[in-house]
Amino acid sequence: MARKNYTTDDVHRLVSKRFRRFYAVLVAVIFIPLLLVIFKLADIQVVNAEYYQQKASQTRNQSLTVFRRGRILDRNGHIMAQDVTLYDVYAHPRYYYDTGAGELAKAMAPILNQPEAQLVAKLQQPYDTIRLASNLDKKTAKLLRDKHLPGIDIPRKMVRRYPQGTLAAHILGYVNDDAKIATGIEQAAVNQLKSAPPVQGLERSPDGSLIHVDKVDTALVTDIPQADDVQLSIDSRVQFIAERALESGLERTKAQGGMALVMDPTNGEILAFAVKPDFNPNQFRKASATDLKNWAITDVYPPGSTFKILTVASGLETGVINRQSILHDSGRMVIQNQAIENYDYKSHGAPGNIDLIYLLQHSSNIGSLLISLRMDPIEHYELLKKMGFGSRTQIEIPGESAGILHHGSKWDESTHASIGFGYGIAATPLQMASAVASIANGGVWVTPHVMKNNANVKRHRVITDQTARTVTELLSTSIGKTHSVVNVPGLNVAGKTGTSRKPVSGGYGNDLYTSFVGYFPANDPRVLVMVVVDSPRIGNAWGSTVAGPIFKEIATNIAGYLGVGSTATQPAEGSAKPAAASVAAPMPESLSELVPKPAAKPRNGA
Repeated sequence: MARKNYTTDDVHRLVSKRFRRFYAVLVAVIFIPLLLVIFKLADIQVVNAEYYQQKASQTRNQSLTVFRRGRILDRNGHIMAQDVTLYDVYAHPRYYYDTGAGELAKAMAPILNQPEAQLVAKLQQPYDTIRLASNLDKKTAKLLRDKHLPGIDIPRKMVRRYPQGTLAAHILGYVNDDAKIATGIEQAAVNQLKSAPPVQGLERSPDGSLIHVDKVDTALVTDIPQADDVQLSIDSRVQFIAERALESGLERTKAQGGMALVMDPTNGEILAFAVKPDFNPNQFRKASATDLKNWAITDVYPPGSTFKILTVASGLETGVINRQSILHDSGRMVIQNQAIENYDYKSHGAPGNIDLIYLLQHSSNIGSLLISLRMDPIEHYELLKKMGFGSRTQIEIPGESAGILHHGSKWDESTHASIGFGYGIAATPLQMASAVASIANGGVWVTPHVMKNNANVKRHRVITDQTARTVTELLSTSIGKTHSVVNVPGLNVAGKTGTSRKPVSGGYGNDLYTSFVGYFPANDPRVLVMVVVDSPRIGNAWGSTVAGPIFKEIATNIAGYLGVGSTATQPAEGSAKPAAASVAAPMPESLSELVPKPAAKPRNGA
């Protein structure tokens, strides 16, 4: 085959063709990725900018935004909880590389009150952002800021503070911003307390590192939005008196815990709600689970003899008894193989025929169960439901229990008899207080609440006004006849003691609940006080010896302040009568200035 001879033109054409191919490939390799980058940037910054901004914000945890919650105030405007402005100090090593850790530490040590060597060690850590100090006050932050140190940020933050310490802790609750949880009113009113938009400062990325937002210097922000305040029905003075009396009573009786509630029975406003054990919401992390639990709304107990108030009221309302009824009290009965006797049966035997005043005065179990058994179970059940048993009261505080009230169709004779004297049923102390309040106010159940101007307060009639007035007269007379420990000079008290055994698996143990619920003045009830003490450790522990003295101390110290009883300042003739707890008085520097220091079968009785 003859060899082909290439001319110079042929060579030029061949080289030119190959060069064009190479050039085209080179252009494609260089410019196509560049075009893809340009198109992607256009997509991110122009076409779908909003979408990518949302995606970016979703990857950040806004835990360090600057935000001012609303305050929590008592009924008189005294601050119970508020946000205070504090400052943290962060270092960014890339900005102080030339200055050096030693020079920065020397400048900051006297201001931060930290050893210079300790600050040097912090500043030399291999992180992009380093926290040097937390919770500085404004003055200290300004001293540090005026140094104009490179790489040092001093962002502002809001920290929740409770100026009254443990006072009303179980009502207020606490805020844990790190875990994004809250309890008490802090949780219940979160939408109102956080109604203002936050000012963003520092953010956290998913790996936990800090991101400084250069557009906002939180230290320079002066106008931080203020969310709405929440005002409580709680009166700080009354709360202090209740807490001190309860604490004193628990120490005296070596009890496991207790509660004391003060309520205006006419409108359901709670003026004080003391629960022990308690905690300091400023230091909630140090509290145990027991301390943090508001057992007065989460736990239930057998009400015992305080429930006899409601048994008598139910009997009068259904017509199975009247004011003059006489009951034969044999002192002891056996119902469905269950022996039931009066608490004083062994020492006093059978009382015989008794009236309703004797029943309440001597806390007769037999008299109470006789009234209960006279009622139709369904009718009795429906009346107790109206009184709030077996349902949550809907108080604003989260975690409330509904209690236990089985349907009347499931009651056997023994259960129905036991309900008459406060067993066979389980309630929270708050449910009991609310039910008795419906007797005090003339027969109307009202939602108990701790927030002023609560639009969700419900009312419904439980018993007639006549029935309520009759029960109040019986209670007042029975207390007056006994020269009871709960008698308060200048006050006409209507109330009842209670003692019940704590339930254990398969029955009842030896530990007790002792209680007293009373309201005053009996002729115009405007204050109700409920006291329950859990497991007192003294001999002769009864409602009258344990809870009664606590009630008396509270009633004695709040009557004049609230404007009730003969010791109160009476309004001028023709002037309006002051509503309970409407008195607004200046808060002293110390709450301690308010008042002087105080000097195996169901057990049911005084």
